[in-house]
Amino acid sequence: MRRRSTVISLPGLLILVFLLSGLGFTLWRQGGLAFSPGALSSSGSSGGNIGGFDSHADFEGQCALCHQPLTSIQANQCLACHTEIGVQLLMEDSLHARFEQVEKCSQCHPDHRGKDFDLRLGSLENFDHSVLSFSLIWHQVDYSLTPMQCSACHLSDDRFSVSIDLCTTCHAGQDLAFMTTHLADFGNDCMNCHDGLDTLTRFDHANSSFPLDGSHADQTCASCHQQGQFLNLPADCVDCHAEPAIHLGVFGIECGSCHDTSSWKPALLAGESFDHFDHSGFSLELHTQDFSGDSIVCTTCHAQDVRTFEQATCNDCHALDDNDFIVQHQSQLGNNCLACHDGTDRMKGFNHQIVYPLEGRHAEIECKACHVDEVYLGTSTECKDCHLEPEVHIGFFGLKCEYCHNTSSWYPAQLVSHKFPIDHGDQGEVECTVCHLSTYSEYTCYGCHEHEVNEIADKHKDLDISTAELANCTECHLDGFVHEAKNHDE
Repeated sequence: MRRRSTVISLPGLLILVFLLSGLGFTLWRQGGLAFSPGALSSSGSSGGNIGGFDSHADFEGQCALCHQPLTSIQANQCLACHTEIGVQLLMEDSLHARFEQVEKCSQCHPDHRGKDFDLRLGSLENFDHSVLSFSLIWHQVDYSLTPMQCSACHLSDDRFSVSIDLCTTCHAGQDLAFMTTHLADFGNDCMNCHDGLDTLTRFDHANSSFPLDGSHADQTCASCHQQGQFLNLPADCVDCHAEPAIHLGVFGIECGSCHDTSSWKPALLAGESFDHFDHSGFSLELHTQDFSGDSIVCTTCHAQDVRTFEQATCNDCHALDDNDFIVQHQSQLGNNCLACHDGTDRMKGFNHQIVYPLEGRHAEIECKACHVDEVYLGTSTECKDCHLEPEVHIGFFGLKCEYCHNTSSWYPAQLVSHKFPIDHGDQGEVECTVCHLSTYSEYTCYGCHEHEVNEIADKHKDLDISTAELANCTECHLDGFVHEAKNHDE
């Protein structure tokens, strides 16, 4: 069987060449529009005019701006115009940098769907919300269990913007009191704290870079996180606590070297609790301002080093207020101010009458006559510690000077108190030596009364009195009279 051959005549060949040439010329003239699947979008870019075009529809006849087969991927052509997206891709926290196949722009922004097609809103059809910082896991339904639409959170005319008003309106409808307080404490920038996963309910400050302990643990969140500021908050003490005027410019701003979070006071010195009064014996209660009204700071008294102190500092300061008084004060009491003063001005209101009444000659002498070397605490009130016992009655009268002497004068001496009546024998007052044979600190009744030991013991046998106790007659006969026998213990 012979194969049939096809022969194209010359006229037919010319017609074919003409048609192909016309088609090629047409394609060249139209720039590929003959193969276009549809019109380009006329929706404007959020960035305004780009490369001289307001929309893709403006360069619909210039296909090469987006399509360069075999020479470049389409994403590069997109980035050539949309340079702001290129910047986003370099930023790890930007929206476009979160997509795995970001180079496939047309998957989210398809075109050739007509002039009225919105390229930005069209990306929402298959948008993966999980790449954002806010999850929809807890926002599938609202409080009425109705499925939530995009418009529940996003403005209808701009689906890429979140309306905070919609957030607060929705949640306030569930708990108005809570939302009112919450907004007052943290402001209305909800996204600054919430990620849709309710992360803050599981947040433990102890595991953060700033654990809350001591007094910090008692503070409310809003005390530090004002207006909802949580990220990148300063953690230095001086950022929240103003440096006290008392050590401004003296100790630096490393507060932790002296203070901890348990309490601002007392401070720590070399790791130990420091209180100015406890450690130095001098209170700063009345030393907050000098006589000119300026604040007293550490360097006011500790000019060179806070660990040293010069007594002259007190004198120089107080002399500015009353120099005559200070001169007289120093001449009488010396310049060891801290020996008397503790900063609470206790000496100013000191009443000597309460501690040791100054009467008679005692009221006329100077303080240093008794307070030798400016020692005040523990000063003895015994006469013998200031007055030597006269040789005339050493070992005879005892050391109860006040029995015979008073503060008016040392001489003449007089018997101030004698409990036992010395005229009990109806013979008038007897001489001291009748009872006090050798010393006034001892006595005997046997100078007048019989002293038969056995007889006396027999008279007192029913009173359970020992032989040694029989000599102390005034123990029972204080008034000097004989009493009917009665039990010794009564």
